[in-house]
Amino acid sequence: MEAIRHIQTVKNGEIHLQLPEQFWGQEVEIIVLSTSVAILPPTSGKKSRKGSLKHYAQPALIEQEREAWLRSVGEQLE
Repeated sequence: MEAIRHIQTVKNGEIHLQLPEQFWGQEVEIIVLSTSVAILPPTSGKKSRKGSLKHYAQPALIEQEREAWLRSVGEQLE
């Protein structure tokens, strides 16, 4: 199944679709949904989440966290 997604503004109660040739002569299903929010263009690049949870940090445990993985693996291997 191939799908085409295209957003248009309805003018005078009409929309116009130009379908690719591969659809010609085939039976197609048309579903119309209204968009409730404006579609924003994709942003370039990813934003960093680094430091977003720092208000949950417990400074007293940071030193223990540095060695936690090694201790855990060591206990499992023994």
